[in-house]
Amino acid sequence: MKFHHLAPHVEGMQLAFADPLVRPPSCSRPPPRDSDRSRACAPGQRALRRRGARGFTLPELLAVVVLIGILAAAASPSFVSGMRDRRVNRAAMEISGIYRLARYQAIGRGAAVLVRWTASTGAFQVRQAHVDNIAAGSLIATSCLSVTNWMDPAQTEPVTTLQTEGIELAAMQLLDPTGAASDNADVCFTPRGRTFVRYNPAGTFAPLLGALRVNVTNTRTGLLRSVFVPPNGVARLGL
Repeated sequence: MKFHHLAPHVEGMQLAFADPLVRPPSCSRPPPRDSDRSRACAPGQRALRRRGARGFTLPELLAVVVLIGILAAAASPSFVSGMRDRRVNRAAMEISGIYRLARYQAIGRGAAVLVRWTASTGAFQVRQAHVDNIAAGSLIATSCLSVTNWMDPAQTEPVTTLQTEGIELAAMQLLDPTGAASDNADVCFTPRGRTFVRYNPAGTFAPLLGALRVNVTNTRTGLLRSVFVPPNGVARLGL
């Protein structure tokens, strides 16, 4: 077969493909319209425009600072009141823990444990009775009624003391089951889990027949938290 008559056409195709490739426009987007050509293909101008739009002016910053100061001044009283309420809550929880500790100590150790509240000093003092060691090494648990003087180191020993007098804006008040306030109260827990009470350090113990209550009040905000000691001796914090 003869193809010499196709040579002129092949040479024309080679010349067509030999032209240099056309480079794409400098912008990555499609070619812009005439009205947008200067804005689309001028990256330097776009960078300058963005740089001028960044940040805040001095009046705007001052306005923000003043606004923050106003909000902080408005929120500070409630923040301070909340801090004081938390101190009252913590004090009530510690008082509840004192009575619970005394009860568990009495049952676990096998000897009577006393919690003495004294309003004049604002202290909850915990003392435990000594365990009598009799012949042959047997141990006899001392009861609440057999200790004649709970402050006598020969008969009792200190466990811990909770001082509430220094708690800021917290007023303590102990109420008997009838609702009467008492300046002194001895709550004694036996190894068998029984609870005795007396409101005179020189008096005699009697079984606790109602719930004894300790009120903790925030004198500034009026928040009241109550600690209840029921006849079973398991103290709890009122809701």
